[in-house]
Amino acid sequence: MPIDLEVGGAYLPPIAQALLLGLPIFLLLDWVLRRLGVLQFVWHEALFEGALYVCVCATLILVMGV
Repeated sequence: MPIDLEVGGAYLPPIAQALLLGLPIFLLLDWVLRRLGVLQFVWHEALFEGALYVCVCATLILVMGV
């Protein structure tokens, strides 16, 4: 069951919560992949990073049960 969150008097929907929670997870995962040198094998880095962020957020949405 998703939790309703109110920030500064404004309602924050569960999907927006997943997007905000996914950002630090994505940044940490991106940093690890850069340190390991995995991104040098990627053809289009920005496209890969965008897809990685979408995958992280989709996983969070599935786990949260939104």
